[in-house]
Amino acid sequence: MVNCNDTIQLPGIRINDQVVMTGEQGVKPATWRAAVIGAVISFLDYLARVQSRARNRHAIELLDDHMLKDVGLTRADIDHELSRPIWTGIPPRS
Repeated sequence: MVNCNDTIQLPGIRINDQVVMTGEQGVKPATWRAAVIGAVISFLDYLARVQSRARNRHAIELLDDHMLKDVGLTRADIDHELSRPIWTGIPPRS
């Protein structure tokens, strides 16, 4: 059996015979800074989704009945959607 480390030599890369590949990545402990930054990013992402939803609701509110019929909605559907609070119905980010 031929050892790949002996046959492939790349300049600048040294391969140690003692290295064992387990396929598992080490998990770094979370610091308080990382936790705060993660919370701030999540909050800003949430605000961006709320703003996008508000912008979409405003745009659909301006459509006339003929345009609503083209997309398969009625004025009652729009009124029902606009009566809900802006922060409800936002799907979680994936």
